[in-house]
Amino acid sequence: MNKKKILLDLRNLSNPASGFGQIALNYAKHFGSLQLNDLQFVFLVPESYVADASCHAEIVNYTREMHHDHQKLPTVDIWHSVNQQQKVCRLCPNTKFVLTIHDLNYLTEKNWLRQLKHNYVLGKRIRKADIVTAISGYVGKQVEAHFKKSLGSKPVEVIYDAVEHIADKPQLQPAFADGTPFFFTLGQIRMKKNFHLLLDVMKSFPRHQLYICGDDHFEAGSLIRKRLLHEGIENVHLTGKITEEEKVWLYSHCDAFLFPSQGEGFGLPIIEAMQFGKPVFVSSFTCLPEISSGHAFVWKNLSTATMVDDIRVHLKEFYSDSIRMDAVRRHARSFSYSQHVQKYVELYRKLL
Repeated sequence: MNKKKILLDLRNLSNPASGFGQIALNYAKHFGSLQLNDLQFVFLVPESYVADASCHAEIVNYTREMHHDHQKLPTVDIWHSVNQQQKVCRLCPNTKFVLTIHDLNYLTEKNWLRQLKHNYVLGKRIRKADIVTAISGYVGKQVEAHFKKSLGSKPVEVIYDAVEHIADKPQLQPAFADGTPFFFTLGQIRMKKNFHLLLDVMKSFPRHQLYICGDDHFEAGSLIRKRLLHEGIENVHLTGKITEEEKVWLYSHCDAFLFPSQGEGFGLPIIEAMQFGKPVFVSSFTCLPEISSGHAFVWKNLSTATMVDDIRVHLKEFYSDSIRMDAVRRHARSFSYSQHVQKYVELYRKLL
């Protein structure tokens, strides 16, 4: 039996610290471990990448020649662009195209001219796709609303993003953690994350520290630093980027994970926090109520009074309810890579 070839574009392995890089690493691990009678996986990877010896996939290193001449790219039965930013592909007459869309954040982050450009490029790729997948129902509805003509009769299939299990990984206490009780949040320090709203919240929790971790070179980071200085807020800390070991320690030891974001396609950190059985507080925006599915405390609005009251009330009740803590952990496990990969294998077979 001739196996059908499924190409996964994993060129984001060139930046393994990024979100898409982490997905590529996990795809290489989990798809690469599969040995199927009917499917052969092909990984398109950076030129310098060397696969693990246990990998069963065929490895194709993306070269400069391929960049200039797409005819040098491999011929496959299915080409899967695993995120919407990947623009390279070789679609032969019999090649099926799967496009995964993680978010449409440019609709709020870019000016109108750049939005038009993104709409044009993404719309063109959606028209080429045989199947479009989205990482949440929220993103799927966004795509259907903004690209109705490009989609035509094609449905958008929702396959939830997977979350690597990290609760058993090595831990390292960060130098900035001084042993006092603390809340934790994580992400790029952008305005859409609403981390600035937590500064007023923390004025009501003087016995707790708040560690806001992530790339803080954006304008929102500068604004937060100015407020911390001018308002004399001493229990909120912008820590910058942290290591994986430090992240695991912070999830493990925090009293709560606070995530007031209004710009998410999936909201991976809230599921990571749930792996540790922690109370998670989220905004009611975008996909966060969908992904948390009743296992997070949802702020009905982001007024300081509401956020403070909800933390005070629900923090106490959460830690007195072991059944809820176990349910939170079970919910987090439902986003495993094994289930995620199996859903894509079923999708490939259906398409073929």
